[in-house]
Amino acid sequence: MNDEHPSDTQAVEGTVVETPPKAGAASAIVLRADQDEFDHKQLSTLALISPGLAAAPRGHLAMFFHYCVRTGLDPFARQIYMIGRKNWKAADNPDEPEYTWTIQTGIDGFRTVAHRASAKAGEAISYEDTVYYDSEGKALEVWLPKAPPTAVKVTVLRDGARFPFIARWDEFAPTYYDPKQGGYVVAKMWRQMPAHMLRKCAEAGALRMAAPQDLSGVYVHEEMEQADAEAVAGVSEDATQRLRAAAGLEGSDADDGEQGGSAATGEEATDRTARGDKPAPRKRAKTAKPKPEPEAEQDVEASEDPAGRKRATPRKRAASAKSRTAS
Repeated sequence: MNDEHPSDTQAVEGTVVETPPKAGAASAIVLRADQDEFDHKQLSTLALISPGLAAAPRGHLAMFFHYCVRTGLDPFARQIYMIGRKNWKAADNPDEPEYTWTIQTGIDGFRTVAHRASAKAGEAISYEDTVYYDSEGKALEVWLPKAPPTAVKVTVLRDGARFPFIARWDEFAPTYYDPKQGGYVVAKMWRQMPAHMLRKCAEAGALRMAAPQDLSGVYVHEEMEQADAEAVAGVSEDATQRLRAAAGLEGSDADDGEQGGSAATGEEATDRTARGDKPAPRKRAKTAKPKPEPEAEQDVEASEDPAGRKRATPRKRAASAKSRTAS
């Protein structure tokens, strides 16, 4: 290798250098032009920035490396990163991957890549005025209400071509279940800055359309928050069902009967009485007992009758004796 500066086809601005780093002069984790994947030191550093990244499949890491080189963004400066989201569907489907991996960056990274790509092509990127829409479809240049806009349109201009993108609130605003409120609520930042967050989603979509070669497959964080919310909701729902099944609250008819028997006794008894089948269980319960019980009742009756006759006989005799004395 020589000390000349590499051409644009050999290195990526900001992240790739051709010459190996000199002792004490350059970082040991900087991406080099002779690399085709991350080395051990680089992966260890990325794992510190994004926990769980070390467990990513090698193919996904190779794809992430390719995007870092293609976009020229530095993963060690958090300009671009790969996020692994737990796939809650994998618990019931072995064909589903355990994690889904998405390459993300901030809106500033999107702007940097788009402007760099257009400048390289001798073109310029500009914007039309942002348009906000209310629930009635009325277009506004500035959003002043506290309520979130229904949609936001951002149009990117590149070399005279228009690339408009409309982001709808119900498609991008992330919601999650809040047990304190007993329902789904919008994420905090989206409640505090609804127009700003939705506008970034619209701008990212427009920039991706204007620079597809450089931004295809890359998303800003705001675009993926909806996916994060769905993943969390799916994991929570799956965990709730499993806990209920483990507790016998669902998934077993026998357990449902035992757990809910005492609570539904009054209603079930009323239903049985209306149907006329309430005495049936009692009869079955009595027939299940030993048969000598009826015989014991007969013995008791037999023993009681003679005793009654003995008590009655002296009274009759006493009465006859008195009558003879009187006569």
